[in-house]
Amino acid sequence: MPQQDLFGGAPQPKPRTPQPSRKPAALEPYSWFFALRPGAADAMRIDVFSARLLSAHGVTGKRIAPERLHISLDAVDASMVEEACLAADSVRLPAIEVHLDAAMTFSGGAIVLAGAKGAQGMNGVRHLRTTLGCAMADRGFKLKSSYEPHMTLGYDTRNSIGPVAIEPVVFKVAELTLVKSHVGLTRHDVVRSWTLEG
Repeated sequence: MPQQDLFGGAPQPKPRTPQPSRKPAALEPYSWFFALRPGAADAMRIDVFSARLLSAHGVTGKRIAPERLHISLDAVDASMVEEACLAADSVRLPAIEVHLDAAMTFSGGAIVLAGAKGAQGMNGVRHLRTTLGCAMADRGFKLKSSYEPHMTLGYDTRNSIGPVAIEPVVFKVAELTLVKSHVGLTRHDVVRSWTLEG
């Protein structure tokens, strides 16, 4: 029996040559940023407070370890780390007393401590960030104009908090640090630190 022409006389399509799969672009293994970090004793105290706060609001997501608690200032591109350090070398400011008196959920499920709207307790952080930002801008950095200082306690995409007022979490910061974060490994290395005098 002659073979039936299933394509009505039209030329049969050629089999497609499999294309080589493209490897995803390699992710940068580190991120760099300036941060203010509580001392070890304050970090442990904040961790205990964090556990009570999150439990009281039914937050069950992953918490940040005490040694990684921090207030971010500005991100630094890996190619600009040396210039960023030179900018930080020029900063001369006193130690800062931080007042965190509100808890809330940011987009992405981050549970944070921040300053209550209109409160003055984070003005020292803002002033330091502005001073550092001006020094970095002089060396070619382009920085975000918007900035809301906060400390991330953990992440929970199912349960949220406030904003709610909390008993103020107060601690003194005596140094500015440049942090190298190992992406995906929940590990922070302090690369350099600058003492805040006074």
